[in-house]
Amino acid sequence: MLKNRSNLGISTLVLLVSGFVCKVLGALFRLPLTNFIGIEGIGIFQLVMSLYSFALMLTCGGVTATLSKLIGAARAKGEYEKINAYLARALFVCGGIGIILGVGFLFLGKVISSLQGVDVGGSYSFFILLLPLGAILATFRGFFQGFENMFPTAISQILEQVAKFALGLAFAVLFGRRGNSSGVFGAFLGIVLSEVVATIYIFATYLFKRKSGEKMLFAAKETRREFDHANFLLTFSASVVPLTNALDGLFIVPRLTKAGFLSDVATQLYGLQTGVVGAVLNFPLIISMAVTTALLPNISYAISKGVGGKFIIERGLKILLFLILPTTFGMVAISSPLLTLLYNNLSEPMLKKGFELMLFGGFSVVFTALMQYLIMLLQANGQFKFILLCTALGGVAKVLITFFLSALPAINIFALPLGNLVLAGIVSVFSVWKLKKLVSFTLPFADAFALIFGTLCMFLCVYTFVACNYFKPLLNLLLAVLLGVVVYGVFTIPFVLKLGIFKKREQKEV
Repeated sequence: MLKNRSNLGISTLVLLVSGFVCKVLGALFRLPLTNFIGIEGIGIFQLVMSLYSFALMLTCGGVTATLSKLIGAARAKGEYEKINAYLARALFVCGGIGIILGVGFLFLGKVISSLQGVDVGGSYSFFILLLPLGAILATFRGFFQGFENMFPTAISQILEQVAKFALGLAFAVLFGRRGNSSGVFGAFLGIVLSEVVATIYIFATYLFKRKSGEKMLFAAKETRREFDHANFLLTFSASVVPLTNALDGLFIVPRLTKAGFLSDVATQLYGLQTGVVGAVLNFPLIISMAVTTALLPNISYAISKGVGGKFIIERGLKILLFLILPTTFGMVAISSPLLTLLYNNLSEPMLKKGFELMLFGGFSVVFTALMQYLIMLLQANGQFKFILLCTALGGVAKVLITFFLSALPAINIFALPLGNLVLAGIVSVFSVWKLKKLVSFTLPFADAFALIFGTLCMFLCVYTFVACNYFKPLLNLLLAVLLGVVVYGVFTIPFVLKLGIFKKREQKEV
């Protein structure tokens, strides 16, 4: 069977690097795509993408975490015969759901498009391929992550993004000559082909890594029940946020028109928030995804061994906060020149609105990262029903806030980041309350103060430097980033020395 990799620092670093590369490639994909099909075209792209994200979560949103946890626990108990049975069940269930949903979108795509009030150019027909391919990718990524081997996940993600960048843009340009909707259709065609490339790689890796003669076992009744219980609860939980985003995509344009905007301007505002500002603010969330993905099998293994994982939990939380705080507020500090440099074809009113959305959206990123980390701890402790309950509660609150506040002229598009903040805040509060009953872990006040104070000093220095605008735009931006790294590094040196990020996992848990 596969070799166990137990170094948390290396696993996190691998996912951080791959996540950063993927986000850069994703940004490079969206930049020319936005400039080519326009802000209204990217709004159409995001309307389709919001439903794709939701459908993908329904298909396989919980399978990666489920396999990571179950395989980590099976390794700890020496129950290796269960592992391939989990894999077989995951492929059967998630692949089947993906095909069913794909067929539904194939026949109902035009109806959905009319409800959204835009012409998406037949892009929903690609879901018949995208969803089953996404299920296969998510399943094998979870399989490898269960062995704490993050390299197949990282490499497959990079391959997917490289192919998406090259093929998606090529087809968007080719089809886009007929109009924005056709350009969106071409972009999704490229995304389909990128998933094919990534799927071929990760399946070939599985065939190469497994032992000679090893077969994918048919899941026994007990194993099927164990997988289904965890997977379906986690899938529904993971689907809450994409569902709220999909609902946003269905009603946001009509609600913004009620606030006084023309229909095309409303579509542009939605594209600005989700396709421009959202793409930039997603960069810091690479960190939380890397830390939580690396920690889940690690902590599940520790809990199954009966040692609790206190050291790993506290260390992971410190790593998360150490990285997420300066990255998020650094992005906010440089948001004005960054958006101007990246999206120079946007009108002055749209750029100004983008700066404001960055400021409001930045605060929700930190809470979202904490939410992801706390949910991971609940997953490791098997609290699947509680995760579903608190995420559903947060999702309802977000939808209500977005629906009612987006129609108010004074709030309009700002209802979206406000709704995200409320959702993450509700889930985080309930998660902390539950975890206090299950796990013993703390964050010393001195450590928290050092990180917050260092972040505040960094933000003030970078924001002031950017506002002075001493040099040419690109040079000024690069120097601001360098200044932020130096200032934050100086103020957090004692914290870093105390943390020891890349130490091996200790054998004894406190």
